Amino acid sequence: MIFTYDFETGLSDITNEKTIKNKSILRIFEDIASKHSDSIKNGLYDIIDNGFSWVLLEWRLKVEKRPCYGDVLQARTWVRNSTKLYSYRDFEIYVNGERAVCGSSKWICVDISTLRPVKLNEALLEKYLPEPDRNVFGAPEFEKMRELDEYALNIPYAVRKCDIDINGHVHNLNYIDMAYEAFDFEKEPDYAAILYKKEVKYGDPVSIAADENNNGYFAKIYGEKGVNAIIEMR
Repeated sequence: MIFTYDFETGLSDITNEKTIKNKSILRIFEDIASKHSDSIKNGLYDIIDNGFSWVLLEWRLKVEKRPCYGDVLQARTWVRNSTKLYSYRDFEIYVNGERAVCGSSKWICVDISTLRPVKLNEALLEKYLPEPDRNVFGAPEFEKMRELDEYALNIPYAVRKCDIDINGHVHNLNYIDMAYEAFDFEKEPDYAAILYKKEVKYGDPVSIAADENNNGYFAKIYGEKGVNAIIEMR
Protein backbone atom coordinates (compact mmCIF):
# COMPACT_ATOMS: atom_id res chain seq x y z
CA MET A 1 0.00 0.00 0.00
CA ILE A 2 1.33 3.41 -1.00
CA PHE A 3 0.17 6.06 1.45
CA THR A 4 0.05 9.63 0.10
CA TYR A 5 -0.21 13.06 1.69
CA ASP A 6 0.45 16.59 0.44
CA PHE A 7 2.67 19.13 2.21
CA GLU A 8 3.65 22.70 1.37
CA THR A 9 7.01 24.36 2.01
CA GLY A 10 6.89 27.32 4.38
CA LEU A 11 9.39 29.94 5.51
CA SER A 12 10.87 27.75 8.25
CA ASP A 13 11.53 24.98 5.71
CA ILE A 14 13.82 26.84 3.32
CA THR A 15 17.40 28.04 2.93
CA ASN A 16 18.37 31.55 1.86
CA GLU A 17 18.16 30.23 -1.71
CA LYS A 18 14.42 29.56 -1.12
CA THR A 19 14.91 25.80 -1.48
CA ILE A 20 13.90 23.19 1.07
CA LYS A 21 16.31 22.12 3.81
CA ASN A 22 17.24 18.48 4.28
CA LYS A 23 15.89 18.64 7.83
CA SER A 24 12.50 19.73 6.48
CA ILE A 25 12.50 16.83 4.02
CA LEU A 26 13.15 14.41 6.87
CA ARG A 27 10.37 16.05 8.86
CA ILE A 28 7.99 15.33 5.97
CA PHE A 29 9.20 11.73 5.89
CA GLU A 30 8.63 11.45 9.62
CA ASP A 31 5.18 13.07 9.46
CA ILE A 32 3.86 10.95 6.59
CA ALA A 33 5.15 7.77 8.25
CA SER A 34 3.23 8.75 11.38
CA LYS A 35 0.09 9.52 9.39
CA HIS A 36 0.35 6.14 7.67
CA SER A 37 0.53 4.39 11.06
CA ASP A 38 -2.33 6.54 12.37
CA SER A 39 -4.48 5.37 9.47
CA ILE A 40 -4.24 1.71 10.55
CA LYS A 41 -4.63 2.38 14.30
CA ASN A 42 -0.94 1.95 15.02
CA GLY A 43 -0.06 5.58 15.65
CA LEU A 44 0.80 7.84 18.54
CA TYR A 45 -2.56 7.49 20.28
CA ASP A 46 -2.42 3.69 19.99
CA ILE A 47 0.94 3.11 21.72
CA ILE A 48 -0.50 2.37 25.17
CA ASP A 49 -3.12 -0.06 23.85
CA ASN A 50 -0.65 -1.82 21.55
CA GLY A 51 2.15 -1.96 24.11
CA PHE A 52 4.95 -1.05 21.71
CA SER A 53 6.37 1.88 19.78
CA TRP A 54 8.30 2.25 16.54
CA VAL A 55 11.93 3.41 16.98
CA LEU A 56 13.94 4.83 14.08
CA LEU A 57 17.41 3.37 13.45
CA GLU A 58 18.53 4.89 10.12
CA TRP A 59 17.67 7.45 7.46
CA ARG A 60 18.84 7.79 3.88
CA LEU A 61 17.88 10.79 1.78
CA LYS A 62 18.58 11.69 -1.85
CA VAL A 63 17.51 14.94 -3.51
CA GLU A 64 17.13 14.71 -7.29
CA LYS A 65 15.62 18.16 -7.82
CA ARG A 66 15.36 20.35 -4.75
CA PRO A 67 11.84 21.71 -4.11
CA CYS A 68 11.36 25.44 -3.58
CA TYR A 69 9.33 27.72 -1.34
CA GLY A 70 5.61 27.41 -2.01
CA ASP A 71 5.86 24.09 -3.86
CA VAL A 72 3.18 21.53 -3.08
CA LEU A 73 5.01 18.35 -2.16
CA GLN A 74 3.15 15.17 -3.00
CA ALA A 75 4.69 12.75 -0.50
CA ARG A 76 4.40 8.97 -0.73
CA THR A 77 5.48 6.23 1.66
CA TRP A 78 5.17 2.49 2.02
CA VAL A 79 6.52 -0.34 4.12
CA ARG A 80 8.93 -2.15 1.83
CA ASN A 81 9.84 -5.35 3.65
CA SER A 82 10.66 -6.64 7.12
CA THR A 83 12.72 -9.21 8.99
CA LYS A 84 12.00 -10.63 12.44
CA LEU A 85 13.33 -7.43 14.04
CA TYR A 86 13.64 -4.74 11.37
CA SER A 87 11.13 -2.99 9.15
CA TYR A 88 12.10 -0.90 6.12
CA ARG A 89 10.06 2.06 4.92
CA ASP A 90 10.67 4.05 1.71
CA PHE A 91 9.61 7.52 0.63
CA GLU A 92 9.19 9.67 -2.46
CA ILE A 93 8.31 13.33 -2.91
CA TYR A 94 6.88 14.57 -6.21
CA VAL A 95 6.48 18.15 -7.41
CA ASN A 96 4.15 18.70 -10.39
CA GLY A 97 4.26 15.00 -11.21
CA GLU A 98 8.08 14.78 -11.24
CA ARG A 99 10.00 12.90 -8.56
CA ALA A 100 12.18 15.33 -6.63
CA VAL A 101 13.28 13.37 -3.55
CA CYS A 102 13.53 9.78 -2.42
CA GLY A 103 14.48 8.23 0.88
CA SER A 104 14.53 5.12 2.99
CA SER A 105 14.43 4.27 6.69
CA LYS A 106 14.97 1.35 9.05
CA TRP A 107 12.90 0.74 12.21
CA ILE A 108 12.45 -1.60 15.15
CA CYS A 109 9.57 -2.13 17.56
CA VAL A 110 10.25 -1.58 21.25
CA ASP A 111 8.17 -2.83 24.16
CA ILE A 112 7.11 0.31 26.06
CA SER A 113 7.33 -1.40 29.46
CA THR A 114 10.78 -2.98 29.06
CA LEU A 115 12.20 -0.65 26.37
CA ARG A 116 13.61 -3.73 24.65
CA PRO A 117 13.19 -4.68 20.98
CA VAL A 118 10.44 -7.17 20.19
CA LYS A 119 9.87 -9.45 17.22
CA LEU A 120 7.67 -7.91 14.58
CA ASN A 121 4.10 -9.12 14.53
CA GLU A 122 3.16 -10.49 11.10
CA ALA A 123 -0.50 -9.58 11.56
CA LEU A 124 0.52 -5.99 12.26
CA LEU A 125 2.81 -5.81 9.24
CA GLU A 126 0.06 -7.17 6.99
CA LYS A 127 -2.05 -4.12 7.88
CA TYR A 128 0.55 -1.95 6.12
CA LEU A 129 0.19 -4.02 2.92
CA PRO A 130 3.96 -4.08 2.21
CA GLU A 131 5.41 -3.28 -1.22
CA PRO A 132 8.54 -5.52 -1.27
CA ASP A 133 9.37 -4.80 -4.91
CA ARG A 134 9.35 -1.01 -4.56
CA ASN A 135 12.88 -0.09 -3.45
CA VAL A 136 13.86 3.51 -4.14
CA PHE A 137 17.61 2.81 -3.87
CA GLY A 138 17.59 -0.52 -5.64
CA ALA A 139 19.53 -2.34 -2.90
CA PRO A 140 17.79 -4.64 -0.42
CA GLU A 141 19.56 -3.44 2.73
CA PHE A 142 21.32 -0.39 4.11
CA GLU A 143 25.05 0.01 3.50
CA LYS A 144 26.92 -0.30 6.78
CA MET A 145 27.99 3.10 8.09
CA ARG A 146 31.30 3.33 9.90
CA GLU A 147 33.18 5.94 11.87
CA LEU A 148 36.28 7.48 10.36
CA ASP A 149 39.61 6.55 11.93
CA GLU A 150 40.29 10.24 12.57
CA TYR A 151 38.30 13.47 12.48
CA ALA A 152 39.81 16.89 11.85
CA LEU A 153 37.46 18.74 14.17
CA ASN A 154 35.94 18.09 17.59
CA ILE A 155 33.61 20.60 19.20
CA PRO A 156 31.46 20.33 22.34
CA TYR A 157 27.69 20.63 22.02
CA ALA A 158 25.36 21.73 24.80
CA VAL A 159 22.06 19.88 24.41
CA ARG A 160 19.20 22.39 24.50
CA LYS A 161 15.79 21.88 26.00
CA CYS A 162 14.31 22.53 22.57
CA ASP A 163 16.29 19.54 21.22
CA ILE A 164 14.26 17.15 23.42
CA ASP A 165 11.17 15.37 22.08
CA ILE A 166 8.13 13.73 23.68
CA ASN A 167 10.22 10.65 24.52
CA GLY A 168 12.63 12.63 26.68
CA HIS A 169 15.67 12.51 24.42
CA VAL A 170 17.11 14.47 21.50
CA HIS A 171 14.70 14.26 18.59
CA ASN A 172 16.11 12.37 15.62
CA LEU A 173 15.80 15.36 13.27
CA ASN A 174 17.93 17.53 15.55
CA TYR A 175 21.00 15.38 14.99
CA ILE A 176 21.31 16.87 11.52
CA ASP A 177 21.37 20.35 13.11
CA MET A 178 24.16 19.17 15.38
CA ALA A 179 26.20 17.92 12.43
CA TYR A 180 25.62 21.18 10.53
CA GLU A 181 27.32 23.07 13.38
CA ALA A 182 30.63 21.60 12.19
CA PHE A 183 30.42 22.52 8.48
CA ASP A 184 30.09 25.61 6.30
CA PHE A 185 28.00 24.46 3.35
CA GLU A 186 27.67 26.55 0.20
CA LYS A 187 24.49 24.59 -0.43
CA GLU A 188 22.62 21.71 1.16
CA PRO A 189 24.15 18.28 0.37
CA ASP A 190 21.97 16.25 -1.98
CA TYR A 191 22.60 12.99 -0.12
CA ALA A 192 22.46 12.39 3.61
CA ALA A 193 22.48 9.29 5.80
CA ILE A 194 22.08 9.06 9.57
CA LEU A 195 22.64 6.04 11.82
CA TYR A 196 21.33 6.28 15.39
CA LYS A 197 23.17 4.23 18.02
CA LYS A 198 22.42 5.67 21.48
CA GLU A 199 19.95 8.27 22.69
CA VAL A 200 21.05 11.65 24.02
CA LYS A 201 19.18 13.20 26.93
CA TYR A 202 19.12 16.74 28.24
CA GLY A 203 22.26 17.39 30.27
CA ASP A 204 24.31 14.64 28.60
CA PRO A 205 27.77 15.98 27.64
CA VAL A 206 28.28 15.32 23.92
CA SER A 207 30.68 16.43 21.22
CA ILE A 208 30.64 16.63 17.44
CA ALA A 209 33.52 15.09 15.54
CA ALA A 210 33.67 16.16 11.90
CA ASP A 211 35.76 15.78 8.79
CA GLU A 212 35.48 16.79 5.13
CA ASN A 213 37.21 15.13 2.19
CA ASN A 214 36.64 14.38 -1.49
CA ASN A 215 34.07 11.73 -0.59
CA GLY A 216 31.84 14.08 1.37
CA TYR A 217 31.11 15.35 4.87
CA PHE A 218 31.36 13.03 7.86
CA ALA A 219 30.32 13.56 11.46
CA LYS A 220 29.64 11.61 14.61
CA ILE A 221 27.90 12.64 17.79
CA TYR A 222 29.50 11.02 20.82
CA GLY A 223 29.67 11.24 24.59
CA GLU A 224 30.96 9.50 27.68
CA LYS A 225 29.01 6.31 26.88
CA GLY A 226 30.17 6.03 23.27
CA VAL A 227 28.86 7.02 19.85
CA ASN A 228 25.31 8.34 19.64
CA ALA A 229 24.96 8.87 15.88
CA ILE A 230 26.94 8.79 12.64
CA ILE A 231 26.13 11.17 9.77
CA GLU A 232 27.35 11.14 6.16
CA MET A 233 26.56 13.80 3.55
CA ARG A 234 27.65 14.50 0.01
